[in-house]
Amino acid sequence: MFELFKEINWSLLGTLALVSALVAWAGDIIGMKLGKKRVTFLKLRPKYTSRIISVVTGIGIALFTLLVISVAVEPVRTALFSMHYVQNQITNLTVELQQNRTNLQGMEVELFRSKGDVNEKQEELKALEQQLAIGTKNLKGARTELENMTKIKEKTEKEQKVLFEEKAILEKESKKLETSVASLKSEAEKLKADVQRLREGRIAAMTGERLAQGVISGAQLTPLQVDQAVERLIGETQALLAYRFGTKPDAIKKPLVDKNSIDRAKSALSKNSGRYLLRLRALSNAVEGEPVMAELETYITKLIFNASSLLAEKNIKKGLPRGDLEEILFLMLRDVNARAAKEGVLRDPLSGNVGSIDTAEFMQALENIMKSKSDSRIRIFAAEDIYTEGPVKIKFEID
Repeated sequence: MFELFKEINWSLLGTLALVSALVAWAGDIIGMKLGKKRVTFLKLRPKYTSRIISVVTGIGIALFTLLVISVAVEPVRTALFSMHYVQNQITNLTVELQQNRTNLQGMEVELFRSKGDVNEKQEELKALEQQLAIGTKNLKGARTELENMTKIKEKTEKEQKVLFEEKAILEKESKKLETSVASLKSEAEKLKADVQRLREGRIAAMTGERLAQGVISGAQLTPLQVDQAVERLIGETQALLAYRFGTKPDAIKKPLVDKNSIDRAKSALSKNSGRYLLRLRALSNAVEGEPVMAELETYITKLIFNASSLLAEKNIKKGLPRGDLEEILFLMLRDVNARAAKEGVLRDPLSGNVGSIDTAEFMQALENIMKSKSDSRIRIFAAEDIYTEGPVKIKFEID
């Protein structure tokens, strides 16, 4: 009920009441004044004139009220002056509303159909989602498998790369081996030929053997001096071979010295002054009756040990067996040999030794140690100045 009172236009009612009161008050005042003056209208009696005035006043009240309300309130103005227009609009709106209702019903039907379609689509979507989930799972599995295959591929490529590198290395080694095999075959054939020659004749020289050597020194050595030194070495080689075969040097063919090695020696000796060792070394095996192929080697020589330099020493207890003493002396000689080679004395190409000792001197030192009644001290000294070319000559001292 209170909602009904809320819907009433109290401002309009108040305006109507106020305007009606004002107009009535004004009409009453006018009527009273005219009544007192006993005014007549159209020759009517004052009583009727008063009534006419009251009627006109009522009409004025109504018109004035409508005028004021229409001016003050827009809905009233619209209702008074535009009622047909509003009715037409209401009619049109009603028709449109009815049409919209019809359309709405059609849309509701379409919506119902659409809901059915939506349900179908949702079911299809669910099926697609399930398929998508399965596909996603399969895709994850495929990705995992692809990653594994990629890792395997990368590993295989690395292994393949390593294999290619190893293959290249093996091919190089194979080529080297082929070259080595060919060289070995050539050497084997040469050795067979040498063995055959050795079986057929006496050996004149062994491969790598030192045939002869000599020292040459000077400020500036000329090629002529080198040639003269080489001729001397060739003569010494002939004498050595003649001694071996028990014949005269003239009967021995001259060794054939590699020319390139002679040229290298000339170039080195002409540029640098000093003391040089020239050594002839056999390049291959040779038998009696054929020339020896030789090469000239050049070494800078210097003083290694002065005469009387102490090379080794050792304390020896008395009463040791002869075999132990011999072993001690041999070990000392071996140490001297190793020390001299380390200091720069050239070894013999075949034996590897740097010198030799007289057997009588060795036996005498052994006898002196065995005769000693107390502990002995044996020392080995350089018997003379020892240079790079050697040989190492020694002497024993026993205290």
